[in-house]
Amino acid sequence: MAAFDGLRSRLQRVAPATSGRLTASEFLLSGAAAGLLGWGGIQALTWLDHANGQLLATVLWVVLIGGFVGLTVLHAPDSVRFSDAMLAWGTVNTTATALTVGGLLSVVPEQLAYWHAWVGATAIGYCWTGGVLKGAGQPARGRGYLGAGVVGLCLLTIGAVAFPLVAPTGYLALAALHAGPMVLDVRTALPAVHRTGVVGAAVAAVLVVGVVVA
Repeated sequence: MAAFDGLRSRLQRVAPATSGRLTASEFLLSGAAAGLLGWGGIQALTWLDHANGQLLATVLWVVLIGGFVGLTVLHAPDSVRFSDAMLAWGTVNTTATALTVGGLLSVVPEQLAYWHAWVGATAIGYCWTGGVLKGAGQPARGRGYLGAGVVGLCLLTIGAVAFPLVAPTGYLALAALHAGPMVLDVRTALPAVHRTGVVGAAVAAVLVVGVVVA
């Protein structure tokens, strides 16, 4: 993608050589695990209503992101480290992080800063990844990620118009959205429409449980 060519060239000049010990599949599973731990942990903090919940959530994600970035930079293959998809995720996650920092400083509404921004980043990231893979001659994988992105956009829409319905298990739904597409891509050979259905069903089930229990 031409938009990232300049950034890619600069990163390739300054990045340390990779050990190559992490395969592309292992990288995806590592990202899925980080999402499950991160969003699951924040959901637990939300349920506990801990007095220092925001601080603990920030520390949790700093540790997870630091570990994941280190793993990627030092051990992922160059085809992953400098891919258009990876640079796209860096763009959307940086934007979401800026909104979250705005929330911590009380200049951005909490729902936008802590939930909507990350659901939006995940949805856009998967749509972008799907487009990159289709353009790279991997249409089946691309459609799978595009489907996950559409599920993310639906979740974002539901949260925008009826956040009280989403709130009880909103971070668990985000965990399912974050991890599901990567796990399905690595561990199954399901066609794209089935992957989309599985991710959508998982997100919907989490939301339904939240509504029923609440």
